[in-house]
Amino acid sequence: MVILAIETSCDETSIAVLADGKVLSNVISSQIAEHTKFGGVVPELASRLHLKNLSYVLSQALHNAKIAITDINYIAYTATPGLIGALHIGKVAAETLSTYLEIPLLPLNHLSGHIYGAAIDQQFEFPLLALLVSGGHTQLILMTRHLKFEILGSTLDDAVGECYDKVARMLGLSYPGGPVIDQLAQTGNPDRYQLPLPLNDKSYNFSFSGLKSAAANLLTKIRNRGEELAINDFCATFQKVCVDTLMQKLTMAIKEYQPKMVVLAGGVSANQSLRKAFLGLESLGVKAVVPKLEYCTDNGAMIGRLGYQEILNNNNK
Repeated sequence: MVILAIETSCDETSIAVLADGKVLSNVISSQIAEHTKFGGVVPELASRLHLKNLSYVLSQALHNAKIAITDINYIAYTATPGLIGALHIGKVAAETLSTYLEIPLLPLNHLSGHIYGAAIDQQFEFPLLALLVSGGHTQLILMTRHLKFEILGSTLDDAVGECYDKVARMLGLSYPGGPVIDQLAQTGNPDRYQLPLPLNDKSYNFSFSGLKSAAANLLTKIRNRGEELAINDFCATFQKVCVDTLMQKLTMAIKEYQPKMVVLAGGVSANQSLRKAFLGLESLGVKAVVPKLEYCTDNGAMIGRLGYQEILNNNNK
């Protein structure tokens, strides 16, 4: 079973080829350099760049996989959520290939794909808790079997990745802000400054808008006092609060639902401090799985792995 998977939900054009769930190729063309000029993703530009790059990415994916396009059995693509124009480019490409090759089409969910990115190199064990962290989403999800997703909690406002980008902009750092803050935080003192733990309650929901406001207020006070900002320490403080918030909610869920496995997913799962804290959850007697870095950000392989699971489930009905 050979699947060609297309991912165009935001600012990466990616196509992967999988055979029986194994990744043969996973080509990603990033648009970050173009969007950095504007301090964030410009939807219209993203759509145009997908249109420009998609044929080259497709050619490279087939070349790397060492197969002909006629060897493909299924076409999978990201149908939702994402930027409408960007999603449309991937949809049209997928439908065209499906019609030309006369093979089935699999429209898939981008967020579910992120979770299944962790299943590329690891067999899922249920019940499973997934912490999905990205620029647009922060969710805590319970899975009792394949493809059954129960959202226990989600962000009430800003996603954690969005908060990172906004705080980075306050600090005058480049876009995307998450990786920059993460790098600076590695050599900073997280106890130098004080920031509150947002939505510190017994729910499984998240809120990061208050943390963003608190960071802005703290920066204003530092500057008004004429103090020099220790930017590495500030980044370390901010990052510690973000990681502690995520781990606090996840730890509560582990104690309540007693999962066999916890999975970290989404673009923010590339964060060094978060990955370290997440792996530390194994002290609670649960298996902790973090995806390879190449499967953290948006990529075709995660969509292909999700598509493979969809096919397996349908065949077993």
